Amino acid sequence: MGVTMTRDEMKAFLDEPWIASIATLTKTGHPHVTPIWSDYDGEHFWSSLVDGNPKTRALERDNRVSLCFGNDNMPYKAVLVHGTVELIRGDARPIVHRLARKYVGEEQAEWATDALMSSPQVIVKVTPQRIYTWDQSKVTFAEAVEAEKSGAAFRTL
Repeated sequence: MGVTMTRDEMKAFLDEPWIASIATLTKTGHPHVTPIWSDYDGEHFWSSLVDGNPKTRALERDNRVSLCFGNDNMPYKAVLVHGTVELIRGDARPIVHRLARKYVGEEQAEWATDALMSSPQVIVKVTPQRIYTWDQSKVTFAEAVEAEKSGAAFRTL
């Protein structure tokens, strides 16, 4: 049953400005899930965070992370990433500007970049260890439900 996306389909899906949910772990080990902007270059996922915020502090303690991208209309499509994070401090502007172009468009990208850069930014580089995808437009709803019984049915990487 072909419910997963191909790598090309996944890349095309991720090129859209979907809001990602990022899951980090709190000091007590509980998941902390928040929305962020993210961009995929075919190898890594890139985001920026305000340096010192709860997500940044959590990632300094434990660099394991999950990202989830999904549409909210049928047929459902989604990408779930399990990976590790490298926090990069330094010149964040090029990545922040790339994210701003993707999410607010070229006309407002410079303004959004300046607004974000008014607080110290840290770049989040996610190296995926596992990627799960699904595209329910490829199967019937009943087939998608059947595939859900096995997470392996969705493994792309």
